Amino acid sequence: MTAQSVHVPSKDRDEPRAASASSERVWTLKELEILHEICKPTVVIVSSVYDSPHSPGGLRSRHRVVFENQDCMKRFGLPRSQEDHDLHMSTFPEDFQKTRRAWLSRVATSKKTTEVRIDLRVLMSPLFYGISELSPVCMAKLESKPILVETSPGHTEAAILHMADMEECRHRDHRLAAMLDRSPIHAVLFSRSGKVLCANKAAGTKIESVHAAAGIPFNPQDNSLKQLFLYGMYPGGQEEALMHYEDAMTAVFSLQLNSHRHVQPYRSKKDGRIKWATFEMWPMSDPIGGSPAVLIKKWNITNEKQLEMQLEASQEALQRYNQELEEDSAAMEQERLQLQQQAESLAQRLEAVLSDNFVARTAFDADTPIDKTLAFLQDVIKGSTPSTQRALDLYHVLSESDTNLRQPIELENQLLKHMTMDSEVGQSMLQLLQGHRVSDPEDGVFKKAPLPVKQSSQAALQSGTPVLIPAAVTPVIERFLQIWSVLHMQDAGNNWQFDIFEFAAATPGNTLSLLTFHFLKQSGGIDAGRLDAAKFIRFSHRIEAGYNPANPYHNSIHVASVVQMTHMLLRHGGILKSGAMTQQQYWGSLWSALVHDFEHGGLNNDFLIKTHHPLAITYNDQSPLENHHVSAASRLLSDPELAYLPMDATKAEHRAATRFLSVNQVLGTDMKKHFDIVSRFQAVFKPLPAKEDSGPSDSQTTAAPALDWESVKPEDKTLVHQMVLKCADIGHLAAAARTHKRWAYQLEEEFFRQGDKERTCGLPVSPLMDRSTQGGMTRSQLGFFSIVGIPLFKAMAELFEDAQPMLDGVLANYHHWEAATPDTDLPA
Repeated sequence: MTAQSVHVPSKDRDEPRAASASSERVWTLKELEILHEICKPTVVIVSSVYDSPHSPGGLRSRHRVVFENQDCMKRFGLPRSQEDHDLHMSTFPEDFQKTRRAWLSRVATSKKTTEVRIDLRVLMSPLFYGISELSPVCMAKLESKPILVETSPGHTEAAILHMADMEECRHRDHRLAAMLDRSPIHAVLFSRSGKVLCANKAAGTKIESVHAAAGIPFNPQDNSLKQLFLYGMYPGGQEEALMHYEDAMTAVFSLQLNSHRHVQPYRSKKDGRIKWATFEMWPMSDPIGGSPAVLIKKWNITNEKQLEMQLEASQEALQRYNQELEEDSAAMEQERLQLQQQAESLAQRLEAVLSDNFVARTAFDADTPIDKTLAFLQDVIKGSTPSTQRALDLYHVLSESDTNLRQPIELENQLLKHMTMDSEVGQSMLQLLQGHRVSDPEDGVFKKAPLPVKQSSQAALQSGTPVLIPAAVTPVIERFLQIWSVLHMQDAGNNWQFDIFEFAAATPGNTLSLLTFHFLKQSGGIDAGRLDAAKFIRFSHRIEAGYNPANPYHNSIHVASVVQMTHMLLRHGGILKSGAMTQQQYWGSLWSALVHDFEHGGLNNDFLIKTHHPLAITYNDQSPLENHHVSAASRLLSDPELAYLPMDATKAEHRAATRFLSVNQVLGTDMKKHFDIVSRFQAVFKPLPAKEDSGPSDSQTTAAPALDWESVKPEDKTLVHQMVLKCADIGHLAAAARTHKRWAYQLEEEFFRQGDKERTCGLPVSPLMDRSTQGGMTRSQLGFFSIVGIPLFKAMAELFEDAQPMLDGVLANYHHWEAATPDTDLPA
């Protein structure tokens, strides 16, 4: 709104109105000359209103400059004549003049100073020759105050004093411009024709790049707004872009909506990926000239859009899953009806058999598990009490993971071992009934024949005689380990609470390779496997170099402790003694422990997946770290300088078996698989229900008898292999309290570093990884022990009693944390 002084005339229009100001000071023109000392444009204007039949409303305003200070003269020149003033005022729209008259009336009757910020061209151009609408923009803060002026002797008129503070507006404009330019959100003011009226720095750069991408030189007079829409990557191409542009113009300029929002897909210049941006549009008037304009702010919403798309995809997948469940439910219902019919038929057959006093069959048992189950239930229905042994036998059959409910039990063994049936006939029957080639009856389906071992090595292992390795390697390592063990009263091969930090301080940079070679050599693995000792040492050094010492937790010292705990579990935890694992699998487990965190970056799988790390992409988000550890370590064996394994055909089966073992062990250390592995382990090796003839002092379950590990299926043994490395991987839970807590705080620091990196990447900081909060991972120790640690180690100690010292160490550390935790923080 334009602000100018106004004179409110008296009734006869010839006498100045001063009734309301009779007690106010009256300024003479001489006294107003003091305003020359003010370095701000200052003018005193007397306004009058007169009748004009040719003007809308019958009134016209007239303004007369009665005083201007020197700064005003310097900037705006001499006052216009009354004729020029009237002519100039006639160029302004009548609505504008009416609004100004109303404002002048309020200023004239106000008793205090009025402040507005305006462009002085609009105020001063009708009054002075030295300024016009073509002059540069001249923003200022205008202070206006009504005063009384003696314009001639004895003649007092009401006037308004205007003082313009141009410096303050310049400062404010500069600050506003700096704020806009600093903002990463694009802000642009467009005219109705799409011309850029004003833009902040980010938006100006974007508009120029949009024109450059289209091969069009940037011209401020062009329709840049349309070009901005054409920059989008719409499915319908330019036609759809123009449609969105027209919709926006209609919403803003025709419908005058308060705001209009548009989401635009576009291709990133940096990486070529499709991204999304939001345009928020508000209709407004151009402050310079008052013409219609639109303010547009643009910001990136790619992350939100991707989350929205992922949510839609998840919803679609859930709908498909629900549909599949409904289909499966219908199929199961149909199968239930079929089974019910079969059960009724079988019950009728059984009744017929019982009524005919049917005698037991031949030695070949053709009953399927369903047959045996129905017979058992039939006896119960008839009121008889089946024996406990019979119930246990049926329980074992149905709990087997590979039981085929519609095939005679142990069909292969029955056919091949049937005394009255020729072997070839049995194999033919088996192929007919099962449709596959029969395995070697001597080796069995899963059991592998023992591999040949050199007699000298075999004898040496059995007699306990040390197996020598090359003289260039053995003496130094062995002397060092023996002397260190004596001096520090510890033995890495026999101590459940071995101080790995003390050992690492004595062997900087070689802790892992020394310890691994020691266990391998002492157990006879070098000679038994006919390994190249020099190449193995180079290989273990290369593996050790692949662990980043800057990682607080996932470093070579942690891996050395895992190697040592793996050795303890196998040698002293009863696993090798029980026959659950072989000597060859012991050596393979040492290798798994050696490489299980190879090239770990100190960031977990979740971080790699969230940041689309190349490893996550390579392994399809499935245990990317664990897959990389074993894969990258195995790849080193293709280097001739590191290939310590013999490549002759006699060792090929050993190599394949060791690789199978290591892959399963290392992949099993992914905590995402923890409950799956532990629950299956407990289901397979849990104690059996009590038998019928148990004594009165027996509990509901009996102690598990010694397992015949030769009869345990390979997939069940794999669970034992995985549990060994899982226990060793978090073996510091069983270490001495001082050692364990040191590991806990080092792991906490590694988590904090990941949290720092997540914050840097703009990701939400993972729980217990924000160092700005009070405490991190160590706050969760009681929960981790209760939910993960104790059940894991307890399951192993229940199956292998010699591992009880390991469980005792875990429980001792749990009680340490429990004693240091306030009662209010203890888990329920």
